[in-house]
This record gives sequence, C-alpha cells and structure tokens, in this order.
Amino acid sequence: MKLPIIAALSISVLTLSSCGGAKPTSTEAIVEVAPEKPRNTALEWSAANSDARYIHRQLFDLATQRLASTINNGRLNQAVFIDASFLLLPQDATFRFFSEMRSPKDGFRPQELFEFARFEFDPIAMEFIRFCFENGVEIILTSTEMDSRAIIEELMKKNYTIQGSNIEGEPRYGRYSNNITLNEYAQQGRLALLLTTSLGEATALTGMGNPKSVEVDEMYKRFGSKVILFPNPTFNRK
Repeated sequence: MKLPIIAALSISVLTLSSCGGAKPTSTEAIVEVAPEKPRNTALEWSAANSDARYIHRQLFDLATQRLASTINNGRLNQAVFIDASFLLLPQDATFRFFSEMRSPKDGFRPQELFEFARFEFDPIAMEFIRFCFENGVEIILTSTEMDSRAIIEELMKKNYTIQGSNIEGEPRYGRYSNNITLNEYAQQGRLALLLTTSLGEATALTGMGNPKSVEVDEMYKRFGSKVILFPNPTFNRK
C-alpha cells in the first residue's frame, strides 16, 4: 500500500525540480555572424612576395627569348596570343580585385579588372608588347574584342594594334574579332607563342587532355616552346 504513495511523491519532486531549474526565456536579439571568407594563401603570397614578381619577370624574359629565336629563323607573319586579364594588367591590382571585389568562380570580364586597375598596364608586359610591335609580330588577346574593348582601345592610344579572339570553336565572321581562333593560327603555322595562366587554354592547343596525367618529358616538349604557362594563384583556394 505504500508503493503508490512513494511513486506519487517522487513524481511531484521531479516536476518541481524541473520547474525550478527552468531558465527564463531570453528576449535579446539574435546576432547573425557572417561566415568568414576562405583565405586564398596562394593569392596572399603572390601579392606580397618578391619571388612572385621575379617569376613573372623571368617568364616574360623567356617569352622574349623564344620570340627572338623565331624571328631570327626568318619565320614571318607570326602572332602571339596573350592572356589580357592576368598578364597585361598590373599583378597587384588583379590580386586585390579577387581578394576584395570578386571571387573568380563568379565569372568576370577583363573590362572590370582594367577599370579596377585604373586603366594601367603591367610595365613588364608592356616591354614584351613593344618588342612584338617593333618586330612585326601580331598581338592577339585570349578574350573577345567585346570583353576587352577598353584594353584594346587604350593600347591603340599607345599606337599598338591589338585584336581579340576565340580560343576554341569555329570562326564567326563579322562579330568583332571572333573570326580569329587560336587553333586556326596554329594550323597555319603562324602561332609564335601562347602566353597564358590557364591550363584550359594551353591544353586546347596541345591536345594533352589532363596535364596531370601526362609524363613530364612530354610536357617539356609542348610547353616552353609554343606555350609559356604563367602561375595563376587566383584560382588556388588552398
């Protein structure tokens, strides 16, 4: 007869303990914390380290040497395709653009970068452009004329004639400079150099597929003679 009474008392004690231990409801506003933007340590290194500028200079020197060799061998009507976004514009401005303004995965136009760079060019790149111009080498951007119109117009003010292009696909005559394609120039034997920061553009020409799966010796045969691949830390998120 005592068991039901003890059970009832135990339940009552538990109920009172639960009520007594309950915390009052908070009326404070909940503050949302924005997720921290992932750091691009490769980009930070390139923007602050003198080694990155040394590599940049070294690769443009290599491009000048390769082009001079082609010219000395008497090959005429040659062209150089160059990545406007990452090579013609100042490195500092390009790196800051992707650190402060835009993520590369969101897409961008060279026009936006050029405006952010206050319509200035990389001085090392301009040395190379001048060398091309003085030796009658055609200069073609790896972007369409529509996407790079401001860059092309500013270079025209400096008496440099630059054209836009498509990297792949069929020529589309009458639409800006979209009738110029990288593969077409290569097939005609008119491609002196491709200066790029994109493996996609490089493999479109070399047909190597995934460069990571290609033997090192094979890569040396393709890169360095026709293709000079500049490091591009913008897309490295590690």
